[in-house]
Amino acid sequence: MGANKRRLIGLTIGPVIAGLMLLLGEPEGLDPHAWRVAALTALMATWWVTEALPIPVTALLPAICLPLMGVASPEEAAAPYANPMVMLFLGGFLIAMAVQRWGLHRRIALLILRVAGGRDDFLVAGFMLATALLSMWVSNTATAAMMLPIGLSVIALVEASTGESSRRLTLALLLGIAFGANIGGLGTLIGTPPNAFLAAYMGERYDFQVGFGQWMLIGVPVSVTMLVFAWLMLTRVSFPLPRQPIAGVADLIERERRQVGKIKTPEMRVAIIFALTAVAWIFRPWLEGVMPEWITISDAGIALMGAMAMFLVPAEGLRLRFLLDWEDTRALPWGVLVLVGGGLSLGVAIEDSGLAGFIAGLLSGIGAWPTVSLVLIIAGLAALMSHVTSNTATAATLLPLVTSLALQIDVHPLLFAVPVALAASAAFMLPVATPPNAIVFGSEKITVPDMVRAGFGLTIGGALLATAAAYLIAPWLFGFSVS
Repeated sequence: MGANKRRLIGLTIGPVIAGLMLLLGEPEGLDPHAWRVAALTALMATWWVTEALPIPVTALLPAICLPLMGVASPEEAAAPYANPMVMLFLGGFLIAMAVQRWGLHRRIALLILRVAGGRDDFLVAGFMLATALLSMWVSNTATAAMMLPIGLSVIALVEASTGESSRRLTLALLLGIAFGANIGGLGTLIGTPPNAFLAAYMGERYDFQVGFGQWMLIGVPVSVTMLVFAWLMLTRVSFPLPRQPIAGVADLIERERRQVGKIKTPEMRVAIIFALTAVAWIFRPWLEGVMPEWITISDAGIALMGAMAMFLVPAEGLRLRFLLDWEDTRALPWGVLVLVGGGLSLGVAIEDSGLAGFIAGLLSGIGAWPTVSLVLIIAGLAALMSHVTSNTATAATLLPLVTSLALQIDVHPLLFAVPVALAASAAFMLPVATPPNAIVFGSEKITVPDMVRAGFGLTIGGALLATAAAYLIAPWLFGFSVS
């Protein structure tokens, strides 16, 4: 089905479904306000899945519709769009733009590739590691877009030196870039929107704070494990590679490094601010302990301080040319900020209207199932949903439902929330699942069957790993017990 036809169907079907729900009226036992929220949720889910409108535009609907439906005041509907986690993302995006403006991300990538060496499988590992590390801090879309030309250069060099194309290396390397970008984002709260959405939602609804450093204690082990698993799947199972050096690769990387040249003053200043911000995020609990009681430190505040420093610190000397200018922010992904805010606004309405509790009551019968099986089902559902809609939309749809279900069956909400956030980013099988998948698919060197073949096992592995992290790490980290 073509994109235009899918959009037209979505534009038609979404309002029809929502309209019919409102005309038929609410089920017995459900508050009318909750049913109106259900109709809005059906409309937004349809438009998100079909991309009838740009995804961030659909995310504006709660601010428009909730007051019109009498579910929330304009102030209540709009407040989540300025949630501290949205500010955390804004600050992170601005810092990342400064990193990209001065080429620091390219220098880091080339350094890692130089260390990796020129053996086929090690080369894939180097690309995946460089991509994953960058995507923890920089947009995974930008990271994939930056790494793809380097990967294509290596592939072209191999073809020129051997006189024949190596399809296995091409597929493993390019898919390694896409998968590395997806996996790396799991490590930090700013790495991918579902992580920040979880932290924001838990703070908004349950007054439960998930800190930057706390999330890294979950996200980094999952990311590292998943990265190793993905590398083994790509280079040993899906596209087995010979374990021998490729002539000329080391020279190519060295030429790229010479082209980048020695580190310049702006790069060094950006690196210092970036490092100080990251350290402050990680050690925020300790900083809170040594600061006066009247000073409040938040992850969002740290991010905005780091971003502000980029606008205040001169690029060189004391001249009024700064590390970041407002003109540089034109490419800022504002849509992601709107999407997170809209998802939060919808989630709050689903919770406050009683819709989440009603659905959780209908599902309460499954509370007798083993808890680990419920966590696995939730993770699998999130992974599958994120293949047909954005991972943020998946998190926005599922989190209010699974946390209400958790309370209904006397389980800590984080036990069900963590696998949603992690598994929502485990979408490896389709080009439309994530922007990095689409970027490497656009190279026209990969087919959909290639991606499905490599991504099927990773998607299952991601759901299993998300289950393990939720069941084994989260209780220890956040101090709750599981049955």
